[in-house]
Amino acid sequence: MPYIEKLEMKGFKSYGGKKVVVPFSKGFTAIVGANGSGKSNIGDAILFVLGGLSAKAMRATRISDLIFAGTKKEAPAKYAEVTIYFNNEDRGFPIDEDEVVIKRRVYPDGRSTYWLNGKRTSRSDILDILSAAMISPEGYNLVLQGDITKFIKMSPLERRMIIDEISGIAEYDAKKKKAMEELKQAEENLARVDLLIHEVKRQLDKLERERNDALRYLDLKERLEKAKVTLLVGEIKRLEKLIKESEERDKQIEEEAKEVENKLKEIVKEIIEKENLLAKVEKELEEKSEDGILELTRKISDVKSKIEMAKRNIELAKKEIEESQRRLMKSKEELKRVSEEIEKSKSAIQRWSKRREKLLKEIEEKEKERNELIIRLGEIDKNFTIAKQEFDKVTEELENAKRDFYIKESDIKKFEEEIDRLRTKIAQNNAKRLTLKNKIAELKTKIDEKKAELGEIENKMQKSEMRLRKVEKELEEKQQKLQKVIPELEKAKQELIKAEAQKEVSKNKVLEALKRANIPGVYGSLAELIRIKDDNYFVAIDVALGSHADNVIVEDDRVAEKAIKFLKENRLGRLTFLPLNKIKPRSLKEAPLGIPAMDVVDYDPKFQNAVAFALGDTLIVNDMDEARAVGIGKVRMVTLGGELLEKSGAIVGGHYKPRARLAVNTEELKKRVEALEREKERLESEINALKVEYKGLERELFELRMKKSDVSKDLDVLQKDMDRLLKEDKLLSEEIRESEELIKALEKKIYDTKGELAKLKGKIERLEKKKDKLKKALDNPEARELNQKIREVEHEIGKLREELSKIESKLESLDIRINEELLPRKADLEEEIEGLVNRINAFKQSITKNEEDITKLQEELKKLEEQESEVKEELKALRDKREELKKEIIQLREEKDKLNNRLQELRIEANTLKIKIAQYNAQLQEKNRELKHHDTKLVKEIPLDLEKLREEIEQMEEEIKELEPVNMKAIEDFEIVERRYMELKSKRERLEAEKESILEFIDEIEAQKKNVFMTTLNAIARNFSELFAKLSPGGSARLILENPDDPFSGGLEIEAKPAGKEVKRIEAMSGGEKALTALAFVFAIQRYKPAPFYLFDEIDAHLDDANVKRVADLIKEASQHSQFIVITLRDVMMANAEKIIGVSMRDGISRVVSLSLEKAMEYLEKARQRNALGL
Repeated sequence: MPYIEKLEMKGFKSYGGKKVVVPFSKGFTAIVGANGSGKSNIGDAILFVLGGLSAKAMRATRISDLIFAGTKKEAPAKYAEVTIYFNNEDRGFPIDEDEVVIKRRVYPDGRSTYWLNGKRTSRSDILDILSAAMISPEGYNLVLQGDITKFIKMSPLERRMIIDEISGIAEYDAKKKKAMEELKQAEENLARVDLLIHEVKRQLDKLERERNDALRYLDLKERLEKAKVTLLVGEIKRLEKLIKESEERDKQIEEEAKEVENKLKEIVKEIIEKENLLAKVEKELEEKSEDGILELTRKISDVKSKIEMAKRNIELAKKEIEESQRRLMKSKEELKRVSEEIEKSKSAIQRWSKRREKLLKEIEEKEKERNELIIRLGEIDKNFTIAKQEFDKVTEELENAKRDFYIKESDIKKFEEEIDRLRTKIAQNNAKRLTLKNKIAELKTKIDEKKAELGEIENKMQKSEMRLRKVEKELEEKQQKLQKVIPELEKAKQELIKAEAQKEVSKNKVLEALKRANIPGVYGSLAELIRIKDDNYFVAIDVALGSHADNVIVEDDRVAEKAIKFLKENRLGRLTFLPLNKIKPRSLKEAPLGIPAMDVVDYDPKFQNAVAFALGDTLIVNDMDEARAVGIGKVRMVTLGGELLEKSGAIVGGHYKPRARLAVNTEELKKRVEALEREKERLESEINALKVEYKGLERELFELRMKKSDVSKDLDVLQKDMDRLLKEDKLLSEEIRESEELIKALEKKIYDTKGELAKLKGKIERLEKKKDKLKKALDNPEARELNQKIREVEHEIGKLREELSKIESKLESLDIRINEELLPRKADLEEEIEGLVNRINAFKQSITKNEEDITKLQEELKKLEEQESEVKEELKALRDKREELKKEIIQLREEKDKLNNRLQELRIEANTLKIKIAQYNAQLQEKNRELKHHDTKLVKEIPLDLEKLREEIEQMEEEIKELEPVNMKAIEDFEIVERRYMELKSKRERLEAEKESILEFIDEIEAQKKNVFMTTLNAIARNFSELFAKLSPGGSARLILENPDDPFSGGLEIEAKPAGKEVKRIEAMSGGEKALTALAFVFAIQRYKPAPFYLFDEIDAHLDDANVKRVADLIKEASQHSQFIVITLRDVMMANAEKIIGVSMRDGISRVVSLSLEKAMEYLEKARQRNALGL
């Protein structure tokens, strides 16, 4: 296996412009040095020369930043160059040489060049050579500074892909790729065969359809003849039955019509009676106006609102009394406490005053004793006396200074206590303000809600009032429209009844018989086949057509011949036929006035010649005057009034009576009646809806007015509460501000007093030194004894004075507390208690007044509600009566309309029946004559549904027509193409089998790939568990696939349990735990498939010495199979290395030196010291 023999650097990072050589051992090499010395730059150099492209991975912003930047003593390098020497004796590289040398150089513009064994080459060639030796610049064997946890931080998918690479499953991917190409070819062959099958199947389907059509054609011909005979017999029986039923129905209609007429007379009489009674009720309702009830309702609402307001006022007063009583109790308790403190303080003043008098007497006695001793001492030595006087003076000054010191200290303590009290008070006030702010916020929300509610109510009122006015207007308009529609509808119904009756009576019997003969090519009469565009031209067109209106348009002269033969044979009468292939159209010359008759009618374009024959030479004019202007006798003309002026000069005129065949258009009348009925129903429905809406809007407006009054009153109460809370908050805010200003003043006094204390302390120290010096001057045997006694007396005096000073300070403090704090507080509390008592009494009076008001208002409410109830009952009875009468009148009118309609229907039906009976008899004779030409033996059974049979005949005829022409040769051709289709299907099955075989092979490759992967993973997982337990004794770890069933669809997770701890996800581990876990993963891979070399940069940074020792031992063991280069600062790691490289920095340039273990230890210790000093 190849390994790195040495590394050469020139102009690379901190290693200067000269060539630097770093030798490595085949096994375990340690690189040591202080932080910042450049030892990690060796790892960057290895990554660089192997073709690394990430400047960030090499701890640089750009690749060009790897070039030595220069120092004060040395110029910057022109380029950076790194050369690596690999031992290739075992031919791990596919190069037949014992040494492989790779060199890379980078220039300031970022451009790189590569050399392999002295020859210029490309980066891709370098990567291919390295790959053959299982080396990569992104390999897991390169762990640079801070990268040890990258195996932990990487995603599970990235971690699994490392196992993919190690297991060598790329070979299976290549096989699968080849199989996929074969699969693609097989699918293309299948697609080609499918295309042929599709084409042959298309031909086969076409021939199958043609064959089936031929067979179907023969079957239909036979069935059609049988169906026609059966229909003819069925029609005869049907007609016989219809004649009998029609005659019976005609008798029934006559009897029913008489009954309907009698009922109509009774209903009309009842309607008149009900309408008279309704008028009386309406008048009574108008007299008892609803204004009275509305006024009563408003008064009741006002009284209820006042009662609710009084109740709310009582509740608010009770809450205020409760709150005031709570505050009163609290104030009384505090007043009691303050009074007790005042008495306690006064008692203390008395005690301390007595003690002060006693101390003054004791001090006086002691001073007298001291003076006597001083006199004796002065008798001994005059100089001593002077010194003693000086000593006494200093002592007195010292005592005064100490007394002042104690007083100042006492003042500071007193100030601090006062500050604490004020801060407590501020905190309490702030708490109160916070409570108030919450209440204010709640009130503000309620006020905003009420304002929004009030605004919403006002908007609704405005909209409702606008809508009410609009509804009033719409109601009036709809009622006016309804009054117009009702007579129009009645008139249209009468016209329709007359038109229907006339239409039935006036049908051309001969033409109807001809139509029933169903002779192909007979289209109908000219009157039936044209439509007049505008009713204003109806009379003119009817007159212009004349007898031509009954002319029958046929396809050609042969059809005309057949029709004439049919009329002769059946002795039905005569008709004029217009064969389209022979008829000659007439034309009109241009005229200065009038409209051509052809322009005011619509028709099928194929009837152009027939219509032009009847109307082509006719001009429509307004009247006779316009006809004269055109010129009578020059052109055939007709006036809108019906006068006909022939081209010959003849004039036809007089009373015009429309002919039924063209004079009526029942369809238009029906549409008009239906439209008017819909309009009537729509208007009635809209009027009813508007009335309901009107009542609803009136009620809604009344409720909104009441609601607005309630909301306004609620808003006033809330606003008053808000004003009270804001005032209370303002008072608390002022108290807080005053307390804060007082604290600032006290803090300034403390600061000033502390300054005075510092001065006094310095003065005391100077006086004590001076006193000590004077003591030495007074030191003689006899004087010493007297002096000792004087000192003892003075000491006692000092102690007494010190106690006196403290007592005086205490007395002063008590006096200040009583006069400046307790007495003012007592006065405040007494004033507050008086105010709360007055407040409680005021609220109690308010409750009493509101309760009296409620009693009065409830009595008033009772009276108003009784009045309202009486008025409502009267109005309700009248309204109920009115509604009942309206419903009865509507029902009677509806019944009247129904009876009228029924009577009209009966009359129409009677007329229609008479006509139909005559028609049925004529049709029966015709059918019997036709039956003589058919074989009745074909009729086996007559179906009940003749219409269905007729539809079947039409379908069969249509189907026969659609089938023609029929390809009878299709049966033989179908068999030939079918054989070709089956051959192609067989070929497709063979190709499908080939495809399945390829798919099975792909599945087999996938299974082998998974097996190889799992074998590799299981081995690495075992190694990982073993190595983790070795690195963390008592701990355990394992590798877990995210998707064990399909490893390649998921990643690889790490689960670890360090010794003495619960199982942890890797994200929750400490830095040391993560490092050990990552190293166990790297060594697990190394044990399974070692890389030629491993570069570790400070992997032991987060490990303790015990863990470093275990990792070092593991590296030592693994270095028997792979080369290890470890950058470290740890003694334990360095001690296991075969070779130690030291790195230091001098004048900004890194230097490299080989070291023995002892030298390395010294070197490392110095490095640590330099690190500790931050050098």
